[in-house]
Amino acid sequence: MVAIVHTDMTDEVTTPQRRAAHLAVGSWDDRTLSSQVRDHARADGDRMAVVAPAASRTYAQLDHDADRVVGFLQAAGVRQGDVVAVQLPNWYATVAIGLGVLRLGAVLNPMVTIYRRRELDHMIGVGNARVLFVPGTYRGFDHAVMAQELRRRYPELVTVTVTDPTTDPGWFDDWLAAVPAPAQPSAVEPAAVSQLLFSSGTEAAPKAIMHTEQTAGFGVRSAVRSLGLGTDEIVWMPSPIGHSTGFNFGVRLALDHGYRLVLQDRWDATTAADLVRANDCTFTVAATTFLADLVRHCAAEGVALPSLRLFSSGGAPVPEELVVAARELDLTVLRLYGSTEVLVATWNRPDAPAEKLCGTDGRALDGVEVQVRDEQDRPVVGAAGEIVVRGPACSVGFFADEVRTTRTFVDGWVRSGDLGVIDEQGHLTVVGRKKEIIIRGGMNVAPREIEEVICQVDGVRAAAVVGMPDDRLGEIGCACVVLDPGVTLTLARLVEQLTGLGMAAYKLPEQLVLVSELPATPSGKVQKHRLVAALSDPSSSDRALVRSSERRGPVAPEPESSGSS
Repeated sequence: MVAIVHTDMTDEVTTPQRRAAHLAVGSWDDRTLSSQVRDHARADGDRMAVVAPAASRTYAQLDHDADRVVGFLQAAGVRQGDVVAVQLPNWYATVAIGLGVLRLGAVLNPMVTIYRRRELDHMIGVGNARVLFVPGTYRGFDHAVMAQELRRRYPELVTVTVTDPTTDPGWFDDWLAAVPAPAQPSAVEPAAVSQLLFSSGTEAAPKAIMHTEQTAGFGVRSAVRSLGLGTDEIVWMPSPIGHSTGFNFGVRLALDHGYRLVLQDRWDATTAADLVRANDCTFTVAATTFLADLVRHCAAEGVALPSLRLFSSGGAPVPEELVVAARELDLTVLRLYGSTEVLVATWNRPDAPAEKLCGTDGRALDGVEVQVRDEQDRPVVGAAGEIVVRGPACSVGFFADEVRTTRTFVDGWVRSGDLGVIDEQGHLTVVGRKKEIIIRGGMNVAPREIEEVICQVDGVRAAAVVGMPDDRLGEIGCACVVLDPGVTLTLARLVEQLTGLGMAAYKLPEQLVLVSELPATPSGKVQKHRLVAALSDPSSSDRALVRSSERRGPVAPEPESSGSS
């Protein structure tokens, strides 16, 4: 097993000069999530830290439980820099285990529960995990059996099956009581790698992204400052904490600042509204789907959520009409843009003008630089280009992937591969990914722009546009659409509606596919490669998503073939 305390690439990504600059202005310091929790426990130990299914714990209790986890890890032979994989739901035990991993100075590899053996095999193989925590049977799947299968492939892997607190609320306390008492661990180096986050990317095998306590700590503190959050926020987190969003902007943001963290395990809009009301939750970061479901439920049932001031959302388009509908419920939606590599780069502020809240993904967080660059790598304003980000929250590279690291991290800037436009006021609007661009007859078509317009069509619940091969034009746009129950839609009607909404003819979809759902990552990003596979590969397991398909010949006026624009 190879410990990830430091890699040669981290010095290339974060040069000594850049590190010194971050330290000089206080962007980086010696604080860690573990030290912050310990300070909160000593100052106000009876303060509630975590409210979770069948468990509520104070900061003093959480601090104690994290120490006991350290004892178990030490007995299991885990050293500083070793990777510990945690594939658990939004339970209190997940928080305590993750904190214990960080307290020891090991590297936390959080995993979402929807991953199966293929994904875990890849992640454990890349990160050389020493320990794997899994639930037993969760949502009908036996994770314990999967863990046993992985042990046959990785004999040195220690596996721990954590019991569902709703069926056995005392199990975790009993397990902690039985583990050895911890020895005092060595001091944790805040500049060392502390998180190995596998991106839930839209294609290919997940990338292993390295963050430190300094990069992640700056990310959440800059968010709190930029958004003007107070001292007594109550953070509601329905996003999976096995994902970067849920862990860093749920667990880390809350516990770093001494807030109360309210965890929701299984998503349900009614349960969500009840949980927010019962706990007076004030803030969250969650996918567009969660926001849409919650707004729909509150509007239909006449439910008010007066405490929930700010609902932040990114990773997938947030339609303007959804932001407006939320505002009618006195809920301010803050669109944001980020990635696992940079955490959050831009975030709308609560006092931003209504048109910015509805139509943009916000301004750069305090201390973060964001540019849009053209094909000559020059910063541009008011025109589409690649989004690049620089700042103290940027990760320190991809583990064991020098080629990708060198290509992505250039002179302190992270090249995102995303396309956006920055206006004169510094507000960013994401328009798509470079790799998703459809080149139709030599003209670039940004799918996200079309998706947002399709979502304005009556009866459309969600939409994704993908490029499909065409003998004449190279590619054409295919609209994959989820409809509300009882609604019908034809390609001709869709084209008519989009034309009426002012869409240019060359952007009009030439194929319509009605699907039962849009396959998405835990952060809400649509997995477009799965949609393409469902349409083009008869053996694809995703073929069942397709309900009907209709395609027409290219009737739109031919664009000028002038190459990529």
